[in-house]
Parts: sequence; structure tokens; C-alpha cells
Amino acid sequence: MAKQFPRFLISNATNTKNKGPFIVHTLPPKFICKPLFDAKRNLIDLTSIEMFNEEDNAMKYVNAHSVFDEMKEWYKYSGMHQSDNAEDKILSDIHKLSFLNDEALTPFTVEQVQAVIRIIVPTKAKTIYNGSSSYGLKHLMEHLSQTILGKGRINKYCSNDTLKEAFEIEGFRHVQEGPNRYYNILASELNRAKKLFWNT
Repeated sequence: MAKQFPRFLISNATNTKNKGPFIVHTLPPKFICKPLFDAKRNLIDLTSIEMFNEEDNAMKYVNAHSVFDEMKEWYKYSGMHQSDNAEDKILSDIHKLSFLNDEALTPFTVEQVQAVIRIIVPTKAKTIYNGSSSYGLKHLMEHLSQTILGKGRINKYCSNDTLKEAFEIEGFRHVQEGPNRYYNILASELNRAKKLFWNT
């Protein structure tokens, strides 16, 4: 059965009392659980909602608990890509950018920054956002690289000039202030990206 059917399934059901997503374990002990995420959408805990097997109740929950660690790993590498959550979609798209796994830490190219821009701040706002300059945005690229590499403070370098050229090619308007620029990006999209990728 394990070879023919997936062991874990994600359910984005909306007609439920609890807000999804839910994760279903399809092999014994069969159960549905509610995942709990941290601010960066890492799956940190799970709560069993309903059990389907016929085992003794106490035993069912013990067995289900033994699956939770595997479920967390599955969500990180597979489940996230099936989720309807907006933040999961961003993470999924970012994880598909192979250049972010560059072990040689080659600096960001203009084309690479463009690819990231299209995912994390795709909307051109009507007004210039002065809450974060090109210098701050170039650091966001580096933090994003840190997050994907998962190696502490190690990251790809992004220059301010590379960042500015990428935003110019993508058609964003800007206001110049010294060597830095402010762009017509949406604060909500930028704040979401910072929540997901900024490392303190």
C-alpha cells in the first residue's frame, strides 16, 4: 500500500469547524491532525483531531505521536508544495530556485534578484514605500539566502547596485536618496517576506 498511495496527504478543506490545512496519515494508525506553524511556517507541532483505526484509544494516540516527527519532515520537503496557504506558496516557489542552494556562495546576479522579486514583492504599488531602501532590500536577499541554505549566518552576497538594476528591469518606480532608492512596493508584501526570511 505504501508504494501505491501517499502516506501523508494535505487537506485544504474550507467547510470545517477548524480552519485548515489538515494533514491526514493514510496508513495505520489512520488519523487527521491540525498542524501548528511558527512565524516562518516551520511545522512545530501537531494536534490529533480524529482517529480512524480500531485500536484501543490510548494506543491509537501513542502510535500517532510516533509519526509526528516524520510528518514534520514530510511537510518541509513535500507537504508545503501542496498547501494553499499564501505563505507556503511563496516558500515553495523560493525553494524551487536552485541558485539559492549554491554551496559556492556565488553573489546574486541581476537575473537571480529579479526571480526573487517576482515571488516576494510582485505588486507595483501606486505610491513609493519609504520604509525600506534598496540597501535594506539587498540585505533581505541575503537573509533569504541564509534561510534556504540553513547554515547560520552563511549567505550569498547581494550588492546594492545589483538590487537596484533588478528592480529597474522589473519596471518599478523609485525615489533616489543618496546611494539608495525607495520603490513602489507594497508594505504588506515586504513585511510578509521579512517575516518568512529575516533572521534575527
